[in-house]
Amino acid sequence: MTPKESVEEVPFVYNGVTYKTWVKVVGDLENNTRIPLIALHGGPGLSHDYINPHIDLAVNSSTPVILYDQVGSARSSHFIPYRGITPPNSPDQMPSITIDLFIAELTNLINRLKSISHLISLYAIRVQPPGLKHLVLVSSLASTALWGQSVMQLSAKALPDDLRGELVQPTSMGKHREALNKLHAVHGCLCVSVPDEVKRSLDYAASEEEVCDTTVPQKMFAGEFGGWSCIGRLDRVLVPTLIVNGRMDLAQDFVVKPFFDGIAQAKWVRMENSSHMAIWEERERYMSILDQFLSA
Repeated sequence: MTPKESVEEVPFVYNGVTYKTWVKVVGDLENNTRIPLIALHGGPGLSHDYINPHIDLAVNSSTPVILYDQVGSARSSHFIPYRGITPPNSPDQMPSITIDLFIAELTNLINRLKSISHLISLYAIRVQPPGLKHLVLVSSLASTALWGQSVMQLSAKALPDDLRGELVQPTSMGKHREALNKLHAVHGCLCVSVPDEVKRSLDYAASEEEVCDTTVPQKMFAGEFGGWSCIGRLDRVLVPTLIVNGRMDLAQDFVVKPFFDGIAQAKWVRMENSSHMAIWEERERYMSILDQFLSA
């Protein structure tokens, strides 16, 4: 039976301003026999589209799946005028774009949906939400320094000199997307035909044709997130944790290894035929591993 699907905009108040978080729920949160899964997209500044395959869990094992676009991204409220839409905040109400902003948004979402859950997110390293049962870290970074080291290593081999700089300091959105596409072709998504959902997520952050809002990634990498690390706090994670990365991943083994070393109940699976998007590259195996882990 096809699970029901609903979309809503969840109000979210921060610094006295009401924003809206775009949320998609697949499955029944009221009459479920399986604990819901909340999956967070990366970026920052992308959208939920590329992690849509998690809906397989709702179809095949009746696990409700909650996906959303983080505030400042895609279909949720933005902080500056975006594609003809005026932001809810005035220019002088522009919030500090920090990790705390996104924690507050997710906490609001959990409370609004009254969802005891599994979580695909680093959120649990900062906050232990009541009712959390499992944590899943897919191609995640334990620190921005390790992530930067990995991307620089791989881009040095995958990109010509003139494109490497476009990853960090783009001269144009077109050149930036060209560099991303070339790097992703060998370390981001190995599918022969890149799924439309992946393209759509990238279009929100780096598109030559569409208007992009790069406020969140620019401010985060220039601010708190630029020197971010959770390595010294991993002992706070008290729930079973699944770590996944691909053999050809942008998140190389040394980027995710601190999770395995620092979290007491950690299991690490490396997907041998994947890069950064095992969810697409080895979809059936990924979903089987995830379903078994969440069922334990």
